[in-house]
Amino acid sequence: MELAIWLSVVLAILGFGMGVMVWAYRRPLGNSALFPAPVTDLSTPISDDARAQFEAGCTAFAQGRYPAAIDQFTAVMVAEPDCAEAFHNGGLAYANMGTDGQAVQALLKASDLYDRQSTKAGLDLVKQQLEQIAGRRGLSPRAT
Repeated sequence: MELAIWLSVVLAILGFGMGVMVWAYRRPLGNSALFPAPVTDLSTPISDDARAQFEAGCTAFAQGRYPAAIDQFTAVMVAEPDCAEAFHNGGLAYANMGTDGQAVQALLKASDLYDRQSTKAGLDLVKQQLEQIAGRRGLSPRAT
């Protein structure tokens, strides 16, 4: 009997926690989006299909539909794994949703790709945006 009560309580807590996490993931941060616009200029050529997905992701991002934008950018990442801007925009969308851990991972991948492509402007922009994320969280840039 006590085991059944204990299991019920634990499952209720887990269910509530998962529900809150899903709700938080699916909703953007409202008017507090840190990055209002995606990066639209590509540093390397990509296929026509990937370009269409990239543009759809940029449109969804501009409309504040960050989960849809992430889906589109992820499809570009799979099709064109050297497309720094897909990782960059995915990171910005994650940051706007408040999932900073995933945002930082994507932005670091973008900076690695920009570095390999010798795209200094992309590197500088990612660095600035990582500092903005750190500032929002009250961290020093070195702590990210």
